[in-house]
Amino acid sequence: MTEQPHEPEQEWLTATAMEDEYSVLFRLLPEIPQDISTADFPARVEIIWSYTSPNATGMPGPEDQQQMNQFEEQLVEIWLKTGLGHLTMLITGNQICEWQWYLRDAELALQVLNEALADAAPLPIEFHTEADPDWYAYSNFMEQVTA
Repeated sequence: MTEQPHEPEQEWLTATAMEDEYSVLFRLLPEIPQDISTADFPARVEIIWSYTSPNATGMPGPEDQQQMNQFEEQLVEIWLKTGLGHLTMLITGNQICEWQWYLRDAELALQVLNEALADAAPLPIEFHTEADPDWYAYSNFMEQVTA
């Protein structure tokens, strides 16, 4: 079996909004990838990382940012590159970093993530999962952003 060539990574949309006097940064998948069916990735999971900003900006400090970047790279390795999921949104600001993913099988994806992080120090993250086979939450959000 030959490995399929990896598609070039999609460009991200970026946006900024104000929330409780803090700037909040958004990195957004500009559109649903054409080569997938949303019904194949019916579980939407929000991963929320709470942090304490070292200054008045509400943004993470360098150490938190580095840990968040490493965590995101791990997610991409074990979910995106293996076909388990698609990252659609990253929201950072007001002492919270939130990744939104659509997963093929949330239970399996979380099991794989737990196994990958088994030897790592505990992270300040929580998960919220819901069924969203039509990617309604993503589509609705994108309509607000691009309108």
